[in-house]
Amino acid sequence: MVCNRRSLIVRWPGNGLVWLFLLGLAACRSATAPAIAPGVYHHQLNLPQGPWVINVIEVDLPEAREGGLSLRTARADLAHGVLEKTSALAGKAIAAINGDYFYKDEPVLRTAGLQVRQGQLLQFPQKRSVFALDTEGQPLIEVFHFEAGLIQSPDQILPITALNRRPAANGLSLYTQFGPSYLDSSRAQIGYQLQPLTPTPLANDTVTARVVQVLPVNADLALAEGQWLVSAGVNYLNNTPLAPGDTVRIFCLLPPALHPLQEGLGGGPRLLRDGEVSIEYEQEGLDRNAPKFVFERHPRTAIGYTKDQETLFLITVDGRQPGYTEGMTLQELADFMGSKMAEYTNVGANAYQALNLDGGGSTTMVVHQQVVNRPSDETGERPVANALLVVDTTATL
Repeated sequence: MVCNRRSLIVRWPGNGLVWLFLLGLAACRSATAPAIAPGVYHHQLNLPQGPWVINVIEVDLPEAREGGLSLRTARADLAHGVLEKTSALAGKAIAAINGDYFYKDEPVLRTAGLQVRQGQLLQFPQKRSVFALDTEGQPLIEVFHFEAGLIQSPDQILPITALNRRPAANGLSLYTQFGPSYLDSSRAQIGYQLQPLTPTPLANDTVTARVVQVLPVNADLALAEGQWLVSAGVNYLNNTPLAPGDTVRIFCLLPPALHPLQEGLGGGPRLLRDGEVSIEYEQEGLDRNAPKFVFERHPRTAIGYTKDQETLFLITVDGRQPGYTEGMTLQELADFMGSKMAEYTNVGANAYQALNLDGGGSTTMVVHQQVVNRPSDETGERPVANALLVVDTTATL
């Protein structure tokens, strides 16, 4: 039962006192959707004012955790140029939505922003908003910055400026198990092959590793599973030699995060900031195609959470289907999440923070292995780079 309490002011006869009564039952309504898993609800909305067909996954985070559920990101095999449909990335997940934008960076594909999976950093952030869940279970929407480096000694720290991509001529790049499995000479100029000695999560954390071998200039290397490579650009000067068997530390800080990140994926732009509409497409560098991207109606995917950070909303709005569903502008999407969500969700609250994700033909929602929205491409569901999943951690995906 969801209740929005109404008040009644009564003046008591003879003494001028004013009494305030709460009439809870007058404004109560039934929950709008049954649970599809502990703390997880699926709402399907058909709103004639658009017309809009909207799907919402509502997650009560404390109840879901107590029931053995968790958020996870999934990623296609981008290192080999492969995209996958959201339904394939979802596997046996309870629910899933598509995630970040993506682009081709020969010969591989990349997401436009940060991705973290089970504490492991897959890609550095850009200057765009990211949805993340930290190790304390708190959701965040932030523009994360990064500071990364290799610590050889307390007074010798070498900055790392790239992750799983070739280094700049004067920089270092870190390749992990999520990068290419084979590194040609254009990616491995000079560097160290590393074996992590501690659990490999790196998002806002530090990992100790042992040097397996030092690579000569223009060496080719096939990385073994679980090994890393720190690769230097052609003009990078390293005056502090390392030898096989030496230990180093690799760190990656992601301010303003206060705790290590457990999961995260990028998108953009931010839609809501502290309960107010704040469509930050210019600040996030998404203004190149602004008239069409921002102000026209398109299919949309978005994520948001309530002020108390205890309820998460995963949203798809279908579009480009005249007479059935038109899609939303970013303003309409922000208005819906910030002022209308309470009418259609069990928690009876609006989103307080919200983020737009990749939309258009990519917009997809999966519930129990079924695509529940209607993707706009004539060919059906579009392959994408990554996805956000609600999973049962006690089951095999």
